Amino acid sequence: MKEFKKIILVFVLFLFTQESKSQQLPIFSQYMFNDYVINPGVAGTLDYIPLRMTYRNQWTGFTGAPKTFTLSAHSAVTDHIGLGSLLYNDVSGPISISGAMFSYNFRFPVSGKYCAWDKRKFLSLSLSTRLNQFSFDPTNETWYSIHAPDGSGAVDQVIPNGIETSFNVYHSLALYFYSERFYAGISALDIFATPNDLDILSYYEGGYSNNIIGQYNFLAGYYYPIDQQMNWAIEPSLLLKKTKMSDMQYHFNTRVIYQDLMWFGLSYRQFDALVILFGVDYGQYFFGYSYDSSISEISGYNSGSHELVVGYNFSIRNKKDNLRFRKRFEDRRRLINPFKEFRRN
Repeated sequence: MKEFKKIILVFVLFLFTQESKSQQLPIFSQYMFNDYVINPGVAGTLDYIPLRMTYRNQWTGFTGAPKTFTLSAHSAVTDHIGLGSLLYNDVSGPISISGAMFSYNFRFPVSGKYCAWDKRKFLSLSLSTRLNQFSFDPTNETWYSIHAPDGSGAVDQVIPNGIETSFNVYHSLALYFYSERFYAGISALDIFATPNDLDILSYYEGGYSNNIIGQYNFLAGYYYPIDQQMNWAIEPSLLLKKTKMSDMQYHFNTRVIYQDLMWFGLSYRQFDALVILFGVDYGQYFFGYSYDSSISEISGYNSGSHELVVGYNFSIRNKKDNLRFRKRFEDRRRLINPFKEFRRN
């Protein structure tokens, strides 16, 4: 156990002492339903395989507004190893970012040897690699080629005249703690990169380079049953985001859940939006929707943002240890012990 503590300490130091090395990642309102995208340490911590597809149409009616698509899945492969993957495409005006991420996780219990199963606590450490393509296509964006930032009408030397593409490889670290009701995690996304700079939107002769800026996230949430039968529950969650070039931003969310079947929630993203969300988790199927009402300076120029998450939960054939059980509260409502399949040696 002492060796594990040393490993965790080194891991945390890496998370906070490395200089940021990559660009800002897309915004997600329903981060709590696909938290693997925010913290890869989630990979392999569940007793099923969640396949999630997300589509986000941000700032509807705003020309060149971001549109994001992701497809992700992760699974436990042994009692201690988890794997995850993510495909994504994010388009904002002439800029397009697409690629894939792959994660390798190691998880283990941090609670006492004789702790009751429903009181156990776990930790997951993650290393991820992201293959990224950054493209700039000014073909349909005449504004960029005829206007300079100073309004003189001269061509901006930073903006390319044609389509340009840059390929980069990023590496991320993450730490995720979880128990039956509580979860919290820290992730340092894209803190290592090869190459370090993007070749696009750079003007080296003028002293300007398109450097890569990373993102640090802190995620936490708690599932709290509010009646004895565990039919109703409330789950508050918090997401803090920070990059080298921006101040910390917080997202606060609370949702009310009925029998782990359906939920309704409200969220506030600092200086940006108020969010309404609802969803259904029925059988193996998952559906979630959110609407963002903008409160930023561009609120008068758009009619809000829409985000849709659909998914399917695949069963894992052979039961694995050190996982969070999906039906743990449903089983208890039916007076079934969700931990009965596990026995100590």
